[in-house]
Amino acid sequence: KESAAFSVLPSVCGMVGGLTAGNAADYILSKYATMSNDGEGSDGDEDQDDDDNDEEEAATLTIIEKRTRVRKLFQSIALLGPATCLYLLSTNPERASTAQILLGGAVGLQAFDAAGFGAATQEKAGERWAGLLYSLTSLPGVMVGSVSVSVTGRLLDQMADAEGNYGSGWALVFQSNAAICVVGALAF
Repeated sequence: KESAAFSVLPSVCGMVGGLTAGNAADYILSKYATMSNDGEGSDGDEDQDDDDNDEEEAATLTIIEKRTRVRKLFQSIALLGPATCLYLLSTNPERASTAQILLGGAVGLQAFDAAGFGAATQEKAGERWAGLLYSLTSLPGVMVGSVSVSVTGRLLDQMADAEGNYGSGWALVFQSNAAICVVGALAF
């Protein structure tokens, strides 16, 4: 019964992390990246209209830049947070509860990508192409993830000691994943 409660904790952390990230990003965007319209109308001067259009284009560009910064912030959390947790997990914590908290933290922080890459893809592609673009950008990750299950199993089998303990193998798996997260953060 206790192990069942522990096994569901990472999923709960992921749900809470995703919901938290989405709400936090929406709040930040509502305060930080909205176009302010001061309600001042044009006085009918054509030069004024051109200036207003230029200002509106600049404001729109600024909004896009601000939205992009927010998405990068959340994606950085989604990659560097789990990298930290996985690296700490690779040090083989002595207590099972510490390992469980680190694993839950990794999954919960990874869920911040819903407000990072996931949302950025939809914003960049627009309504018509968002699904296709998200699918195409997710495909390489799914393929690598499918292969990595087999590679992880083989790695653990090769690194097991005579008694069948996988401690050093798991450390390498967690460290490799942490390194991939850091590289991803630098790329994004």
